[in-house]
Amino acid sequence: MHKKSTDELLKLISQAPRLDTFLKNNSEEFEASSLKDELARLSILHHITKAEIIRLSLMDKTYTYQILDGKKTNPSRNKLLAICLAIGATLEETQRVLRLGHAEQLHPRNVRDSVIIYSINRHTSVLDTNQILYDMGKDPLI
Repeated sequence: MHKKSTDELLKLISQAPRLDTFLKNNSEEFEASSLKDELARLSILHHITKAEIIRLSLMDKTYTYQILDGKKTNPSRNKLLAICLAIGATLEETQRVLRLGHAEQLHPRNVRDSVIIYSINRHTSVLDTNQILYDMGKDPLI
């Protein structure tokens, strides 16, 4: 099934006579409603377990479980980025996680963000991403 573009959805909602009809007719177009749901979806999509995410993210086991289980509702941007790198998420998926986590999205005009985008696009590990950031005089993720 073809996913509608944001512009298409905006046009449809502006022309909709009733909100409930619009929501019902376009229910498959909406993103996951929570960070927990999105991280669970990505872990299934990328065939990775919570234990592997924890190991690859280099984060504290308990804290990472709290994020993945939805108990930690406002994790830092760096923690979300480390989890996305561990999962092997695409840039689009990472931006969605950041949005759902109420964190600033990555911007290619920011040098540090460009390094992270580069790492995401090349499926670089958190450890290697931290090394690149360190070599450039930028703060590491973890």
